[in-house]
Amino acid sequence: MRTLSRSILRAASAAHRLVLTAVVTVGVAACDPAPRAEPPTPAAGVVDSALPIPTLLARFRATVSDTPAVLEGGADSPLTLARALSRAIAAHDTAAVRGLAVSKAEFGWLYYPNTKYVRPPYELGPELVWFTLVAASDKGAGRLLSRYGGRALRVEAVTCPDSAEQEGPNAILRGCRVRFAVPDSAEREMQLFGALLKRDGRYKFLSYANDL
Repeated sequence: MRTLSRSILRAASAAHRLVLTAVVTVGVAACDPAPRAEPPTPAAGVVDSALPIPTLLARFRATVSDTPAVLEGGADSPLTLARALSRAIAAHDTAAVRGLAVSKAEFGWLYYPNTKYVRPPYELGPELVWFTLVAASDKGAGRLLSRYGGRALRVEAVTCPDSAEQEGPNAILRGCRVRFAVPDSAEREMQLFGALLKRDGRYKFLSYANDL
């Protein structure tokens, strides 16, 4: 009988210790919560649209090696520029066609900082504006080369609107029309490019988007 009583007492004591240990453990956990998980790091290459324009522009400029102060190449008039384009098309010279247009460095240093996209309510980062511009321009250049590549274009005249869009030191001419002819064909007039950029007396194509 005494043996049985001692066994019961030992079992009760063990149970008491177990309950006490559980209570202490729960109390500690409540006072010392698990640390918060660190916020995920943004994936590489993701553009944070919340960043200020100066930061986005600095990042864009870091992707080019040149820091131009003037338009390089180009021409001194829309007619001269259009004739240079006609020669590049006749030679099917894609590098020359590309060289007559505003480069990425010229876009970042000379054109974009003077546009409406650097100020509210139009704020758009330079990477997005450049991507959109190049996509339309490349499509237009491809149409020019596909239709007239390897053929001699005789450019007679270029007619642009009397007024240009003034953006700081830049003048943007849109809607210029070119009067030209190809061998064994009558003269025609159409829009062969989208816009011209004029700065300090020099002209370059801002976009080759066209009616073709």
